[in-house]
Amino acid sequence: MGIALVSITMSTPLCAPFSWCQPTMPAAASPPSSAPLPALVYDVASFHKFKPDGSSVMSSWRTDPDGLTLTHVQMKSLICTAYGIDFYQVTGGPAWVSEDMYTVIAKMDDAALEALKPLSSKQKELVRQNMAQALLADRLKLAVHHETKQLPIYALIVAKGGIKLHESKPDDDYKNGIIGLDGKPGGKGSMSMMWESGGFVLTAQGYSLDTFTAQISMQLHSKVENQTGLKGNYDFTLRYAPDWAPEPTDSSSAPTNIFTAVQEQLGLKLEATKGPVDVIVIDHIEQPSEN
Repeated sequence: MGIALVSITMSTPLCAPFSWCQPTMPAAASPPSSAPLPALVYDVASFHKFKPDGSSVMSSWRTDPDGLTLTHVQMKSLICTAYGIDFYQVTGGPAWVSEDMYTVIAKMDDAALEALKPLSSKQKELVRQNMAQALLADRLKLAVHHETKQLPIYALIVAKGGIKLHESKPDDDYKNGIIGLDGKPGGKGSMSMMWESGGFVLTAQGYSLDTFTAQISMQLHSKVENQTGLKGNYDFTLRYAPDWAPEPTDSSSAPTNIFTAVQEQLGLKLEATKGPVDVIVIDHIEQPSEN
């Protein structure tokens, strides 16, 4: 089961969910590549619109073995989940898509659960995305098309003075490293993100900068390209405050924003530029009926 929680105010934009811990685990054996993925749908699904009262709201995403539970999230977030993309990659549609919040609970039947069992983790993820797409098409009459647009992005480059990263050792098994949600060491390629003293503490072990840019793109709501030329794996810790974090009472120990943190702590730099971005354009969508 994967879960992400964040306390937000009503003005805070939500994107595709981050995880507190993302250990890399070996994938299960896959069926033959020629075998088509099963076309499954959720057996039941409920949508309930949230009526804000001006106070802070706890939003959460949870993937259960038999379904999906989203609490106090925008429909744009569900679209991101369905297509495996970030908030900035969804364009078009009415204002309520990114403003109104819903609680969505979707459950699959026993037959769908059995059909998922022999699939690899990646295949299960793809099937669940297709199920979410089918749910959106059925309940919201969602119709979209793909485009590539030139949009503002960030390039990750080496800062003046050089990198401050520690390259991981090829034979390091990280037995004393990050512990995953199952209580086991995450191993090479693992990352944990914790909230501490008014900011995030991102700890990476055996992490590539390509994967790192994919992670921080979710924080920046913008595509980030690795243009450092560095292809190795690294161990590092990054402490920073997201733009929606409340002002700390003690500014002397407060974490800095992600741009300053990346440069001062990692010896890298996020440089604003433009580049091609794959986006989904909403052609049609209707508000879901309550049930």
